[in-house]
Amino acid sequence: MVYGCSEEKNGAEEVSQPEQQAQDKSTVAATDSSQPDADRNAEESQAVVLLSGLPTLDTKDSIAIVELDPESEDFGNIIYEYPLPKYDAPLHHLYYSPNGRLYATGLGTECSLAEIGLVRNAQAEPQITGVNCLDTQGQQVGEDIMWHSVNGKNYMFVTFMGGTGVSQEDAGSIGVFDPQSNEIIKIIEARKSQLDEGEPYLLYPHGISAYGDRMVVTSTVHPDLSTGVGNAVTIIDLNTLEPIENIVIEDSKPVGFPSSPVEVLFVRPSIVPDAEPAVLVNTMFGFETWKIPYNEADKTFGKPEKLYDGATAGTGVPLEFYGNETEMFISHAVPGVVKRYDLQKLPDLVSSGADIETEPGAHHIIFYKSASGRELIAVQNNLLNLGNAEDNDPTDVDFIAKVNAHSVTVHDLKSGEKLATVNFKDKYQKGIDNIESLFGSGFVHHH
Repeated sequence: MVYGCSEEKNGAEEVSQPEQQAQDKSTVAATDSSQPDADRNAEESQAVVLLSGLPTLDTKDSIAIVELDPESEDFGNIIYEYPLPKYDAPLHHLYYSPNGRLYATGLGTECSLAEIGLVRNAQAEPQITGVNCLDTQGQQVGEDIMWHSVNGKNYMFVTFMGGTGVSQEDAGSIGVFDPQSNEIIKIIEARKSQLDEGEPYLLYPHGISAYGDRMVVTSTVHPDLSTGVGNAVTIIDLNTLEPIENIVIEDSKPVGFPSSPVEVLFVRPSIVPDAEPAVLVNTMFGFETWKIPYNEADKTFGKPEKLYDGATAGTGVPLEFYGNETEMFISHAVPGVVKRYDLQKLPDLVSSGADIETEPGAHHIIFYKSASGRELIAVQNNLLNLGNAEDNDPTDVDFIAKVNAHSVTVHDLKSGEKLATVNFKDKYQKGIDNIESLFGSGFVHHH
């Protein structure tokens, strides 16, 4: 059970990886430690990563395949690397569609959404054949992608924090795409400056999740990291593809900014049978995780309830939701920790074990097995590759620089013990923006 690139079945069930693809790969059963070595797919421990060149080190952006099995003599080595064209900002997130196509969003204006050609050559080895930047009709700074079906029609939804122009103070839009042709169907845009007081708006949309005909999108921060910060989620009616409600998610302001809701997960029966539907929201600058109850009968959302307060618990900048068949995981960039919860207890947060202590910037995660069958979790510890003054990089955002370890740490999934670390800045003179399982062979994040 995973929460990744999602598709809805029968108008009600959202799933993450293509189920047929998952069934065809014995490696996705990451919680089955009895898998014989002879049956193990060697690619299970290989990850696709987005790497950012660091200007002062004269390195370039690329997509790479890296071995992450600590039992392998190739641990930490780049098996394959594809240099990326020079865009005005790096590619940011990788996503597999329900039929296995690989996409990436981008933080700039020149390539905010792309499809990446990931195939096998004649020797069955993975390779990249190219990067096709898609026509977004002017939408900029792509973030999250979700595949979902409503009333029998399939869509690919993409959040664009820069909307139809990063120069707009109230930027933000959602692109609705045909998942086969990649052609845009509609731009959902509701700028506060063009609306009457109290009308539902979209502002710096980032996280996205859906259940049935309701989609929830977070309001995070303006792409320039200074013009504005959000504090709400927007509810979208997927029958009309229009915003219908804003719900403020905010309490204290531990760093003085609005709460900045970042990732969101619509808990639903396809994740946990008989689960009470509700929305979980991480607030990046509020350091909190919230629950918004959902009444499926009348399609209304209840009063938000704070479930976790990082300011008092000693953590900050909660980012992603991930899951396997028994647990849900939340990454916290400060101090660098992954918390784990009992999947069956959702939407409440009931601890299922000790924290996994990583490094500053804990962010994206993959799950897989070692050659001996040991269950592993790898954590990318890096928020954004925006440089810092000490390294004479062009962008100096002190807060972000402090949560960039530029590393991937590998841990025993059950105990949380740190087994190995790859520091990409030290080893390859690059920052690491994203990590994903090769060909979607392992459990993936909820985007």
